[in-house]
Amino acid sequence: MKKVGLALCGGAVRALAHIGVLKVFEREKIEIHSICGTSMGAIIGGLHACGVKPGEMESIIDEISIIRNINLGIGQKGLLGDKVYGYLLQILEEKACIQQIEQLMIPFKSVSVDLISGQQVIHDQGSLLLALKASCAIPGILPPVRWEGRFLVDGGVLNNMPVDLLDRTMVDVRIAVDVNQATMEKEPRNLPELLFRTYSVMINSLRTATLPYADIIIQPDVHGIFALDIRKMKAAIRAGERAAETQLSNIINLIS
Repeated sequence: MKKVGLALCGGAVRALAHIGVLKVFEREKIEIHSICGTSMGAIIGGLHACGVKPGEMESIIDEISIIRNINLGIGQKGLLGDKVYGYLLQILEEKACIQQIEQLMIPFKSVSVDLISGQQVIHDQGSLLLALKASCAIPGILPPVRWEGRFLVDGGVLNNMPVDLLDRTMVDVRIAVDVNQATMEKEPRNLPELLFRTYSVMINSLRTATLPYADIIIQPDVHGIFALDIRKMKAAIRAGERAAETQLSNIINLIS
């Protein structure tokens, strides 16, 4: 079997589709030899590199849904997508015995951007938790991370689809999971969503620079899933499963 590298983009709640993709890979015994991620893709990739199974991640999402219903009332609208990041990071901090990136079971990189230098920062060693907090520090929604004289924000500012960071000396096949969409169906409903929508338009235009590095692109259908709407978390996971199933024969043929 050829060695597989997986690139997981950001996309807030939509990026939970990565969990669905990982579920299919686990079921089909498709081994992942390297992971690169940005924002929510970094969190999910980091959890997986720690040894957290996709089924466990889905259970965490179920717990978040229950908490949301208790706090807000069942059926009440709540755009609390920013809270999802916090819960997942908390679980990582509690469950993961591995604290340093270089000790992970699967080689892993995440991406952030230093607003002082204006440069991309690649996290491939050091504190995993710090790297993930920096990678998902969405401007205007989650706080920046100060680290070694740097002022770090979400890696999607420069590289939301880090498939180019998968080292060809380590992997034979690069697979990208892309949950970004060029158009939205409805207007933003509030200020956080307006900020994220503006940000999404920018990162969508940048992702075309790195997608050509992928040998296979898995594109879950996330239309109708607002990036910060936790009511659609399970729908995002299902979308990831369906998209991976669609590409499964191509993946198996390529890695065999």
